[in-house]
Amino acid sequence: GSMGININKNTELWLKEGLISLAILLGFWVFAKFARYFFARWVSVFTKHTETELDDKIVEAVKGPIFYIILLFGFPLALDNLPLHAKLKSIGDGIVFVLGVAIAVFMTYRVVNVILEWYAHNAQKKTESQLEKEFLPLIEKIVFFFIFITGLIIVLKHFNYDVLSLITALGVTYFAIGLAAKDTLANMISGFTLMLDRPFRVGDRVKLSTGDIGDVAEIGLRSTKIKTMDSNMLIVPNTEIVNTKVINQCYPDKLMRGLIKVGIAYGSDMEKAKNIMLDAARGNPLVVREPAPLALFLEFGDSSLNLQMFFWTPDCFQIGFALDQINTEIKKRFEKEGIEIPYPVRTVHLKNER
Repeated sequence: GSMGININKNTELWLKEGLISLAILLGFWVFAKFARYFFARWVSVFTKHTETELDDKIVEAVKGPIFYIILLFGFPLALDNLPLHAKLKSIGDGIVFVLGVAIAVFMTYRVVNVILEWYAHNAQKKTESQLEKEFLPLIEKIVFFFIFITGLIIVLKHFNYDVLSLITALGVTYFAIGLAAKDTLANMISGFTLMLDRPFRVGDRVKLSTGDIGDVAEIGLRSTKIKTMDSNMLIVPNTEIVNTKVINQCYPDKLMRGLIKVGIAYGSDMEKAKNIMLDAARGNPLVVREPAPLALFLEFGDSSLNLQMFFWTPDCFQIGFALDQINTEIKKRFEKEGIEIPYPVRTVHLKNER
């Protein structure tokens, strides 16, 4: 008879504690639902007033995981309430902890992802660069890997595993990969530097330290492609570009200076020659009014008085056409006004040896 009473008591206890546990879970579920609703409604009200969409997207990314994290908090309390064996309780707690870390990892990854995509989208709008498209998946993978490893280390530490040996093993692996892919990694890091520093954009005209001039066609993960004047594609590793001098002819603005050198015969009218040169520049549609063209007499040459004229064009791509037109105009006007452009004359005396 006493055994029957015991069983009844146990069943009653289980039923009673089970209902309390269920009530705890239900309470947490309602609270989690409310928290998610509050988060979605009220936080959104505040974030709508900000200019960027970033905070709205972060709220969207965090909303789901917050619900599950709150719900998870109810599980250890519900388990503690049940008349379970201590071992089973600790297993339950362990599962809850792992799930909690997993949700936290997922949430962190989502938030970082949203920030990265927002940055890439904005940067791409400003620069029309392909770089973000290439880098984004790579950065996302690296970020996920780091967050995942951090989560794994937290879980192992919780279960008292030796984390040090894992970190050492990972360190050795990284070192081996780093050595094997040294050049590729160096180019990729240089690509990151180019992305952050932005010494040039796609479409800019650049002059490399090698003397090559061309338009930037694409900034890639490993190399930068430059279309040269003779329509060839010059492919330069990113490390080379980062570590040498590059002249960006379209930066800080597209305004570019042109230089014309011309020699006139000794005895020519200097002022007249200068005025002709300045008129040729001022009258050209490819030359800006401000800064104004400038003509200078700079040196006495062997057979000519050497003049230089500076002028500015509004577009770095137009400099060649401007030089051609102005030079042609100067030559025409000099001939018309009788100003001679001399070429070196050598008088040779032959010694008569008789």
